[in-house]
Amino acid sequence: MLSHSILPLLSFFVIGFSEPSVSPDRVDFERQVRPILTRSCFPCHGPEAATRKAELRLDRRSGLFSIGSDGLQIILPEKPDQSLLMQRLTDEFDPMPPEGHPELTEAEVAIVRQWIEEGAAYQGHWSWNPLEDPEFPKVDDEEWSLQALDNFILAGLEEQQLVPPAPPAAPHSWLRRVFYDLTGLPPTNSQIDAFLKDSSLAAREKIVDELLASQAHAEHFARHWLDLMRYAESHGHEFDYYAGPAFEYRDWVIDAIANDLPIDEFVTQQIAGDLLEGEARSNRATGWWWLSQATHGPVDVLADTLDRVDNQIDVISRAFLGATVSCARCHDHKFDAIGQSDWTALSGIVRSTRRVLHPIDEVGQIEQLTDQLDPVRERFREGIEQSIEFQKSLPLPELLSAAKDLHEGPQELAEDQRSDRLLWDFSSGWDGWTVTGDAFGATPHTRDELPEEFRDGLLGEHLATSHDRRPDENSGVSDRRQGQLVSDEFVIDREYLSFLIAGGRHPGEAYVQLIIDGEAVHEATGNNSTRLKEIRWDVAEYSGQSASLRVVDQHQGGWGHISCTDFRLTDEPPAGIPAGFRINEMARKRSLDKDVLRRWAKAYPALMKPAPGLGELPATSRILDDFSDGSTRWTLDGPAFEPISAGTWLLMGEPRLTSTAVLHSGASSRALVGTALSQSFVADQNFLHVVARGEDCQIRLSVEGYWMDQHNALLFEGLSKKVESLQQDQHLVFDLSYYQGRSVHIEVHDHGRGWVAVDRIWLSDDSSAAERSPDWSKAFIPDTGSEEMLTNALLLSRLVEQGLVDPSRWGGAWNAAVIKPVMDWKEIESQIPDPRWALACSDAPIGRDVSLQIRGDSKTPGELIPRTSLQLLSARGEWDSEIKGSGRLQLADLICDSENPLFWRVQANRIWGWVMGEGLAATPDDLGHMGVAPLQRDLLDFLASRLSQNPSRRDLIRELILSQTYAMDSQQPLQGFEERDPLNQYWHRSHPRTLPAEAIRDGILLVSGKLDPTRGGPPIPIHLTEFLTGRGRPGQSGPVDGRGRRTIYLAVNRNFLDPFLTVFDFPLPSTTVGKRDRSNLPAQALALMNSPFVHEQAEHWGAQLHRQVEEDGADATLTLAWKQALGRSPQEDELQEMRRFVADGTLESWVDLAHVLFQSKEFRFVR
Repeated sequence: MLSHSILPLLSFFVIGFSEPSVSPDRVDFERQVRPILTRSCFPCHGPEAATRKAELRLDRRSGLFSIGSDGLQIILPEKPDQSLLMQRLTDEFDPMPPEGHPELTEAEVAIVRQWIEEGAAYQGHWSWNPLEDPEFPKVDDEEWSLQALDNFILAGLEEQQLVPPAPPAAPHSWLRRVFYDLTGLPPTNSQIDAFLKDSSLAAREKIVDELLASQAHAEHFARHWLDLMRYAESHGHEFDYYAGPAFEYRDWVIDAIANDLPIDEFVTQQIAGDLLEGEARSNRATGWWWLSQATHGPVDVLADTLDRVDNQIDVISRAFLGATVSCARCHDHKFDAIGQSDWTALSGIVRSTRRVLHPIDEVGQIEQLTDQLDPVRERFREGIEQSIEFQKSLPLPELLSAAKDLHEGPQELAEDQRSDRLLWDFSSGWDGWTVTGDAFGATPHTRDELPEEFRDGLLGEHLATSHDRRPDENSGVSDRRQGQLVSDEFVIDREYLSFLIAGGRHPGEAYVQLIIDGEAVHEATGNNSTRLKEIRWDVAEYSGQSASLRVVDQHQGGWGHISCTDFRLTDEPPAGIPAGFRINEMARKRSLDKDVLRRWAKAYPALMKPAPGLGELPATSRILDDFSDGSTRWTLDGPAFEPISAGTWLLMGEPRLTSTAVLHSGASSRALVGTALSQSFVADQNFLHVVARGEDCQIRLSVEGYWMDQHNALLFEGLSKKVESLQQDQHLVFDLSYYQGRSVHIEVHDHGRGWVAVDRIWLSDDSSAAERSPDWSKAFIPDTGSEEMLTNALLLSRLVEQGLVDPSRWGGAWNAAVIKPVMDWKEIESQIPDPRWALACSDAPIGRDVSLQIRGDSKTPGELIPRTSLQLLSARGEWDSEIKGSGRLQLADLICDSENPLFWRVQANRIWGWVMGEGLAATPDDLGHMGVAPLQRDLLDFLASRLSQNPSRRDLIRELILSQTYAMDSQQPLQGFEERDPLNQYWHRSHPRTLPAEAIRDGILLVSGKLDPTRGGPPIPIHLTEFLTGRGRPGQSGPVDGRGRRTIYLAVNRNFLDPFLTVFDFPLPSTTVGKRDRSNLPAQALALMNSPFVHEQAEHWGAQLHRQVEEDGADATLTLAWKQALGRSPQEDELQEMRRFVADGTLESWVDLAHVLFQSKEFRFVR
């Protein structure tokens, strides 16, 4: 038996065989012969070695023209009777195919015979053949065509004796059709009236040009494209987690279509827009990559990643190439020349691509302000260096020695140390305090009134607390109260102010402040605990000044209270700080400034405290990066991150010096944001160590590119850590023991007004392998002079951190050379706006090739496959095997190359289908062997060739719309045409079509007068009915009418799709959908009858019509309604019927009329 193929010879697709011209009587191999072989022969004589009979492959040219076991040639061109194939097909005793397989009809046998007689021309698959301009067909009726494409249609109709084609559609039908096809909206009454007065070709051209330039056109055609990219704003699965700001990609598509971005650039930017330079760069164009379905908590994270990668490859190949590459994930493609190695090579590209939230600087304002910072940073550096030169004369060694002796020498007691001065313990109620709000109650609380946990740490009997719980209240109610306490003024006459505090940790919302001259000079908060702790502020510098205290509770959430008591002034220093009298005596003896020595004595313990990140690593550790060579192993997305070398001065609120090389997100400005992504590494040790400092930033690990742990960390706990350490390095340890052997990369996120500096990163099998800094007591040896202290980056940064060297001041004065650029810096920084965020791609700094998965099983890796595109594409252009990144840009170049016939055929076919209602190839997402080949192949090649030479979508659409083919009526008045061309494959008439779901909804809104044309922006939540239930249900329900916005702007939640849209065939966003289902179901009539949305719009429109009757009368209003809804005036019988319908003149009857028109078949069909 003859059988089926896994792969036609690669060379057939790459080089192609010359395709003979096919006359009406000549057999077309691709359209007539191959389907017969595929169905009846390939199952036993195709690619599967295990099922192949007689070692004969008929899916390859070499097999078809080989010698059989009996010495006869399988096919002998021009000699069917001497061809073994024909003998077996016609053998009366042992015919092929055998029983159980589809037999050939007599007509099919005749086709095979004729094909052999004509030379048995074996062609490569049509869609991969080189693109050439076909010969322009001659036609008998030379007056019929309006555009060149019409000749191809008419030639086919004349060949099939399907002439004359249908007459032109009536003007009102053409107008309604063109409005809906180009904009998804109906024409208005005024537009209808104007066109009926002048429906000339010039008038049609004017209308088409206006519609193509309209916002509505861009929105309508963007929705076509979003179907291809399985656009959704949630990930589906169990909880339907939010996918991120997907709408930025949606708006990019709309903008690109509005600007008529050439189709090759349009696709290139979507594949690799983040890798382009200049104006072509478009990060948000790549957002579609990350809009797939996704799972949280996968047990096999690699298998989960490969499922997502398979979906991305499926979308790329179907949308851009009309090829089903996903079919080659587990084995070579059964029908097309696509191997499993092709899928694997593409997967290497995809897995070398990272998901990021990219900050959008659309008008370049952030970049412009950042550029202005560069010269300011240079002036700042110069001022700092000048200041450091001045400070070399300071007695730094003497201050260090004195501070050391104060801490390590004998601790004498002062004979005349002053006793503490109690300010308030609230034993006298609110005496000395002004109370506002209701948070703190009528009086302070006594010990007996307090819950037991609030007494923890209380020394006296009274407590001021905003946790003023009333009888029968829960803590949530009392936490919502707000209020403030302000003390009377008092004079500072001791060195320290101490008090007890507890409550929530909410800086700026719940706190205690010390106020001097109207400014807060100290602030403290609770620690999310009811236990009172002591705070001791150093207030010596304010000695003799008047001050007051302010206690504030403005927080209404959890831990929304503040408690305090026992405010007192004291000379007793905190533990570990020398007493003031000893500092003064030491300063006098050594001729040092007592206030300066006081700072050194206070900072000395912290100065000597070891810190992570500076010592030697254990021998078993493997360092991944210390940034000594910059950021070569990182991809930096957004403007924030940059590598900073050791000894660099930065402005982090105040001047700071880097002691080591770091990757820093705030070197230019804390207002800049971004993400840094490391190269991938194999987790071959149990722990990853990161030394960093900063605030409001995050470091997370991505295992095999997985990202859903950001929504639900199930099985990935501990792989994301916050950076919250401003003054010292923070040592973060990530446990990788569960992920041994997996590919991991590091992501550092600065997405707010914080900053992060990453120092060293290493792997170790010891979780406590936190190497410490040098012994600072030895680093600062007694003979270390001021010169060395101020030139050694390690020592100087330590002194600056502790406030012992301030390059912005000289003595008691500000250094103008530093302060002026600082002020300029902060002024520019204050103008930097918060960016918008978009889902986008970012390349791995070093791409990775991946292993072929045997039978598609992630647990059985095979050979390593280099990153590359499909072999068929690579054969048409060079692939740089030395490329460092993913290779996406090269892939985009090969896909969109002017010599790639598949890309241009696919895009031309899609545009034709969107405009004409049906593609020339009926399977727009599969132009391979399993797809349906077009009957008008020459026309498709003509359009594809024209598109490759002028890749303007708008120009091609204009030609199609203004063609005679488009203008035909959808009904052919002549008899016999439907019998000979029942599917209208030769286009003897126009294709009638149902309106898509969006056009039905948007049309209802426009007709009712409620359509809001606002463009772009975040999605409008869908209206949640009582039937939309389940996990992940959106937390917000939108209005029934979606605020009147077009449907493209409604939220698309995978698990909660709008039921009104789905009943009208809105596609499930799982993979590319180039051709929607077109159903005609009772459920659709029921939706229009019962939908609250339709009812609401009918009521609004009916009320308008009811008011209109008073001005124009019933007949004129009925005509108006007909034209608004159906694009035409009513016929006389329709008018008579509707007169009776609204004869009572009530509002209800006109609302019912509006509802009836919305429900009519004619409303949702285009003829």
